Amino acid sequence: MSTSIDAYARVDSGAELGGGVVVGAFAIVEGGVVIGEGSKIHPHAVIRRGTKMGKGCEVHSGSVLGGEPQDTKFKGEESFLEIGDNTVVREHATLHRASGEGCVTRVGSCCMLMAGTHVGHNGKVGDRVVMANLATLGGFVEVGENAFIGGMAGAHQFVRIGAYVMAGGGSVILEDIPPYMMVTGGYRPPVCGLNRIGLMRAGFSAEARQAIHKAYRILYREAESTQEAVALMKERLGGSAEVQKLVAFLEAGTGRGFASCRRRDCGETRS
Repeated sequence: MSTSIDAYARVDSGAELGGGVVVGAFAIVEGGVVIGEGSKIHPHAVIRRGTKMGKGCEVHSGSVLGGEPQDTKFKGEESFLEIGDNTVVREHATLHRASGEGCVTRVGSCCMLMAGTHVGHNGKVGDRVVMANLATLGGFVEVGENAFIGGMAGAHQFVRIGAYVMAGGGSVILEDIPPYMMVTGGYRPPVCGLNRIGLMRAGFSAEARQAIHKAYRILYREAESTQEAVALMKERLGGSAEVQKLVAFLEAGTGRGFASCRRRDCGETRS
């Protein structure tokens, strides 16, 4: 497959474009960029140095990929942005490369980053993540696979959002959200239950969903602390691979604490 570069596009001779890549009018592709085969760069998109995209990606107009990190410690060192296969970046999104020599901002495969979204420096976004319009991730934020971040939601730097989380629109996320949970919108959104529909759509078995539900009740109804919850999960549900992932997330806490539950008897944010 041959590439197609519009006469009004600017593609540096040092860029590497795979077969079948299409670059629209007035798009800019800087030197050192790698774009996988079958990808499409729409008019007026900008792909800056240090960016590596997989196959079948699509970048819409006005988006800037690989821009310098918004970090006062950044001094121009070489850093990177890596994007997996078949990821779609819609209009006016910004994905920044990392801060720190040789460091990488990563976005997985099959993601949908809608218009106006932002992935900050050193972020890690898993496969099949959806970020709705204007959702924003601060620096070093981690998002697990199959998570959904609602429109205009914002995540504080260093926050972790677990796999299969559903975060409501307008959420101001200040603490880690454990995998499989659903949080309402608004400031410091509480956990309001499990992302049941998301788990069913993802093909989780009834047995797996039941184990996750039991783990949820241990964490937010029974245990007095995260440490106690982890111990009880290991004792009662250690055979569940899905619960093991939840336990690993809780054990790797970053110090930001975990989102609390909506019900009063759940207490304050766990740490």
